[in-house]
Amino acid sequence: MKFISTNHNLTPVSLIEAVERCVAPDGGLFMPEFIPEIPKAFFNNIGEMNLRDIAFVVASSFIGEEINPSKLKLIVDEAFNFKAPLVKIAKNTYALELFHGPTLSFKDFGARFMARIMKYADGLKNSAKQRKVLVATTGNSGAAAANGLLNIDGVSVYVLYPKGVMTRLQQRQLTALGGNVYPLEILGSIDDCKTLVKNAIACQNNEHVNLTGANSINIARLIPQVTFAFHAYAQLKALEIADANEAAYSIPCGNLSNLIAAVIAKRAGLPTGPIVAACNNNNSLKNIIDGNVNNNTPIKTLAPSMDMILPSGLPRLLHLYDGKITNITNDIIIPQGISDQQIAETVKKLRTSSNYTIDPHGAVALAASASIEDSRTKVVFATGHPAKQLDIMTGITGTPIELPVQLNRFMTNAVHPTIMPPTMPALKKHLNLS
Repeated sequence: MKFISTNHNLTPVSLIEAVERCVAPDGGLFMPEFIPEIPKAFFNNIGEMNLRDIAFVVASSFIGEEINPSKLKLIVDEAFNFKAPLVKIAKNTYALELFHGPTLSFKDFGARFMARIMKYADGLKNSAKQRKVLVATTGNSGAAAANGLLNIDGVSVYVLYPKGVMTRLQQRQLTALGGNVYPLEILGSIDDCKTLVKNAIACQNNEHVNLTGANSINIARLIPQVTFAFHAYAQLKALEIADANEAAYSIPCGNLSNLIAAVIAKRAGLPTGPIVAACNNNNSLKNIIDGNVNNNTPIKTLAPSMDMILPSGLPRLLHLYDGKITNITNDIIIPQGISDQQIAETVKKLRTSSNYTIDPHGAVALAASASIEDSRTKVVFATGHPAKQLDIMTGITGTPIELPVQLNRFMTNAVHPTIMPPTMPALKKHLNLS
């Protein structure tokens, strides 16, 4: 498999080159040259397959022979070494829990996969270059990338985050790791952080250092996410759900990676019903479809990871639909945005009816799933643990949310971050770049 740019101005490249570049030289994002078709025989016994087995089939289909199968199996097994159970939360409705990793976010799968692809790439080279990985974050991406790359030999991780944006718990997930992880608190916005990362990678010319981006736009973060919908389907089959082939998937939409992955899974052969793109009150995807995009700052909501105007994954979604924005609605349902009131009501109602606590982003997906009016089975992607949004969840429920052991470990041994202005000279000095 080769990978192409969504801007179509680049000769196809290998997976390793796509991962290391992160962003294509023409400014586009990398995508597979084509969507491979998963063999129909794969589905015959999928209900008996575990998460790792499914992930290996998916990864093999998209990577091909570039990585030796035995090496790829080890990469997959290490990246997918925690569960993603399907839990019934209401009549005909299930939550796919993607938050059982070290930072309690779906991003743990992709970050760990990417980290091990980078480690594999470094093992192929006879080079003295040190790899420095940069990631801009307001919380989840940085924590997942830092944990995925923690203590990997020859790699230093620099996590850039804007001052005053993250909660204390989110900061602790970055500053309590130590080792090869270096938190950089930027006196600016998240856009400043992203610009610093992009410019540093674009202008690197240091013969001793290899700079790589680790944000969710990296193709190695996307490929593992294609596994999610297949794994949900496998669990529906294991439960002998009669309409598993027509089940609807409702997916929280921030930067669109899970939505894109689900569309790719469907095109690769996954039997599925409609896909619902669930947005909060910023309503980014519907606004884009309707041509109502403006340059205003997104409003703050109870689902903060979805607070954006232009999702970074939009070029990939457009690529899947031949660049035509109106084609997206051919097989994706895009309901009205879910309000904060609806989020809170959904969380509280589910706790009362099913004794199940869902995080605000999952609540957006659950509320949006009501746009499917028939009685078919619905799968809601639960992308983060409720404790990830501790203050918001406490405000909604009026009761404390217990911290899982994964978060408790971040409450000690905090490292003081380096504070710097949002300028390239300051970043270059810190990274020892010429």
